[in-house]
Amino acid sequence: MLSFKKMTKLEKKFFFKNLFLIIFGCISLAFGTALFLTKLNIVAGGLSGIAIIIQFFIGEKFFGGQSIDILVFIFTWVLWILGLITLGKKFAFKTLIATIVYPLALSLFLRVPVFIKASEMIAFYGVNIEDPDYIVPIGNLIICGIFGGVFIGLGVAMNFAGGGSSGGVDVLIAIAHKYLGVKESIASFVIDSSIIICGMFIIPKNVVPSLNGILSAFVTALMIEYFYNSWQTSYQADIISENWQAISDAAQNILGRGATIINAEGGYRGDKRVILRVVFDKTQYKAMREIVAKLDPKAFMTFTQTFGAYGEGFTPNESPVKKIKKTKKKTK
Repeated sequence: MLSFKKMTKLEKKFFFKNLFLIIFGCISLAFGTALFLTKLNIVAGGLSGIAIIIQFFIGEKFFGGQSIDILVFIFTWVLWILGLITLGKKFAFKTLIATIVYPLALSLFLRVPVFIKASEMIAFYGVNIEDPDYIVPIGNLIICGIFGGVFIGLGVAMNFAGGGSSGGVDVLIAIAHKYLGVKESIASFVIDSSIIICGMFIIPKNVVPSLNGILSAFVTALMIEYFYNSWQTSYQADIISENWQAISDAAQNILGRGATIINAEGGYRGDKRVILRVVFDKTQYKAMREIVAKLDPKAFMTFTQTFGAYGEGFTPNESPVKKIKKTKKKTK
């Protein structure tokens, strides 16, 4: 890992961008958990799900009614230490920011009066909580499950996009993968499903809230898939034009994107052509089209979505292999 002083300007830019994504991802994760899931005991997996189950039985006795953030703090740091021991310093560093920020943000949203009032208004809208036999409408549960999943999924996606990890049960998933050979997706499904099932049958009258936990987990997965893939997307344009040099210069000067020149031959008449290939960020799609339309309205071009672009001008390359050993061929 390069020291901060040795980083180039571009590398520093990506460092702060990733730091921003991880921190605000943790805040979004804590916001979705605290404001939408905890009041109605919606168990959607993860450490928060375990904490909701435990709080139901020991919260009043040991922590004065609010124990979710304390339990999450304890579990998060225990798992971080376990990850450091079993998975190494690199994984521990990857999860360190989330280990610090997420429990603090969760405490903020669970203990500051304005957020407590907001979560109660959302969870108990239209309910007389003074009545000991009150019943929360199914609509309230569904709304909380969906919006909790939205904010949690957004937070996890931001963490992934920033190159971080949300920590918590991710440590157990990584351990299962490393030592037992279990796929991450399968390990994640088994752990979260076990937590949801426990919440469904251990907490009395919690079947419907736990079913909403399944709904919330499904929405979370959709949000991760949509946002993470969306943030990784770039475009590749292949342009055939007589004015390719001017288009190349404009892409360089206006968008800051270089171009690759490919010499080609037409399949019908055998004409010699130049294909100009430009890779650019999704935010530059419209600008790229306008450049080509202005310089050569008759140009032929195709756009292809790419999952990721790495290297100069994009996300810096990071090799997962620390050292590549070169073997010399022995000659007799």
